[in-house]
Amino acid sequence: MQKKWKLIFGAVIAVAIIGFIFTQLTQGLHVVVQKVEEQDFTRSFTEEGVVVAEGEHAIRSLYTARIERLLVQEGDRVEEGDLLVVLEDKDLSYGLAELEAGLSGLNVELEQARENQATAERNYNRVLDLYEAGVAVEVELEEAESQLSQATAAVAGIEARQKAIVSQLERLRNQMANYRIYAPIAGIVTRLEAEEKGLASPQVPLLTLLNREEQQVEARILTRDVYQVSPGMPVNLIFKLADRDLEFPGKVTGIASYAEETLSSLGLEEERVKVTVIPEIPNGVKIDPGYKLDVEFITEVISNALVVPGTVLFTYDGEDALFVVEEDRAQVRQVTTGAETRREVVITSGLEEEDLVILDPQLSGLGAGVRVSYQINGAS
Repeated sequence: MQKKWKLIFGAVIAVAIIGFIFTQLTQGLHVVVQKVEEQDFTRSFTEEGVVVAEGEHAIRSLYTARIERLLVQEGDRVEEGDLLVVLEDKDLSYGLAELEAGLSGLNVELEQARENQATAERNYNRVLDLYEAGVAVEVELEEAESQLSQATAAVAGIEARQKAIVSQLERLRNQMANYRIYAPIAGIVTRLEAEEKGLASPQVPLLTLLNREEQQVEARILTRDVYQVSPGMPVNLIFKLADRDLEFPGKVTGIASYAEETLSSLGLEEERVKVTVIPEIPNGVKIDPGYKLDVEFITEVISNALVVPGTVLFTYDGEDALFVVEEDRAQVRQVTTGAETRREVVITSGLEEEDLVILDPQLSGLGAGVRVSYQINGAS
């Protein structure tokens, strides 16, 4: 009985082996392929860039005064016209009130002086008429003329005092207006030195505003690459977020005329040139000075190219070659290569659209003429 079960078990194993061999012979080696399609090929290199503010504004007080209110903190983003600092203006307010009271009193005094002047002028004209008629004597005319001169002088003196007070009031009001300090630009608050209840003076900036509307990106590229870069050249900017990479365009606006010696991450000396880029930061995205991002310099674009991963290539009879699937069998195809990056290669001859390129030429069992079954990369 035991011998019978051994025979049955052996038969099952034999059937399984035969089935496996049959499947391999009929289905072939399983490979992953890429269908060749025309696409735009981009050659580029990438360097790290840092966001900087194109301009900065030191915010100062024009006067020495105590800080009554400080309305911003380090790192705040402000808009043009936002109130930043309020200085204490009690003394100015008292002085303004005194001047306004003095001006009010002068207005009353001036009104009375002008009435006196008008009365003196009427009296002078009356005496002049009498003098010309031979009724009044010269002494009376001289007296009337003197009274008119005195009244006119009194009006002129009050008007001069009035003008001086108005000038003082205007100066004081302008000064009080400068005790409220506003943002001259949209920017980011940095180097905040001001403290509430502290003392402001013209010699020490209260804070600095980095120009938020005129940010730029600075990248330093190797001298061997700088010849590929020119003003106006488009670039891709990549800002790494926690869950994704945010890409947006930029444009080269400046290339330094000299190189600077730097150290690489491996401690090797390198010569690099500063390149300035203006970014087109998407609305709603917060990227401030000091933030780092990648700058991809696009040096060449080839339209309608046949592109394959560089890892599919190998040497065959001294030429570049790759495996393609033809009639369910792997075949070696010699090709001519063109432009390339670290990941991709343009094939200029030897391939056509819709060809199926085997992605792993080192796959065990793979060779010319081997039957294969395939799955297109990315297809479910």
